[in-house]
Amino acid sequence: MIEDLIDSHLSVALLAARQAGAFVLAAREAGNIEVHTKHTNDFVTDIDKASENLIISIIRETFRDDAIFGEESGKSGAETGGRWIIDPIDGTTNFFRSLPNYTISIAWEIEPFKPLVGVVFNPKQDEMFWASKGNGAFLNGKPIHVSSVSDPSMALLVCVPPHRHHEKAIAYFEIEQALFHQVSDIRSFGSCALELAYIAAGRMDGYYELFLGYYDMAAGMVLVEEAGGRVESADPDTSFSDTHCDLISSNGLIQDWIFHMVHA
Repeated sequence: MIEDLIDSHLSVALLAARQAGAFVLAAREAGNIEVHTKHTNDFVTDIDKASENLIISIIRETFRDDAIFGEESGKSGAETGGRWIIDPIDGTTNFFRSLPNYTISIAWEIEPFKPLVGVVFNPKQDEMFWASKGNGAFLNGKPIHVSSVSDPSMALLVCVPPHRHHEKAIAYFEIEQALFHQVSDIRSFGSCALELAYIAAGRMDGYYELFLGYYDMAAGMVLVEEAGGRVESADPDTSFSDTHCDLISSNGLIQDWIFHMVHA
């Protein structure tokens, strides 16, 4: 029963991601994008909203009563049939600045914060990542796995400064500097969903970021876990919530080391 539910929700998530990705890519190429500020360094475009509406309409064709939590439209529906978590464009700044690292991120869960289906689509680079609980993780139909890097000095880390919370920057940069001195190098791609997909694909080895929304990371969580990696709260005393997630993720082999460095 649960396997059938997972398969049916994955199929709809893939369809919605593909159609939303095509819409977003066409809108980017057409130009004339309206950009609005939600909060400090937090932007939304008219295309974000239209993309989310499109995704929801596709979901509702098959699953009329499922709950939905979208970054732009908020919460709707009853959670008796599970819940969809949608980021219609993760990496909005990349999108309106014509950088290629933006994604469509769609997840589905029954139990809160334990997603069973995750789809992350980068339309500009035509890379479709997906995973479902117990079935592995894939990129354009081919299985993917986390890296085998166990030595931090050989690791590539994602470290994303708190660009929406500059008051937290000093403490954050102290941790990032400590990490930097012990790893090979650090990257930041501007899309949490994409960065988690890169962990799953073995392109990156570890990841540390604060002040995420759950919609940023829900789909990527499934990808990482099904590819053999780990995802956990960076704060051992605070679990993930819809509006605030502090994240540590990795291939699993350097997870405890990152956690120790963050709390040293």
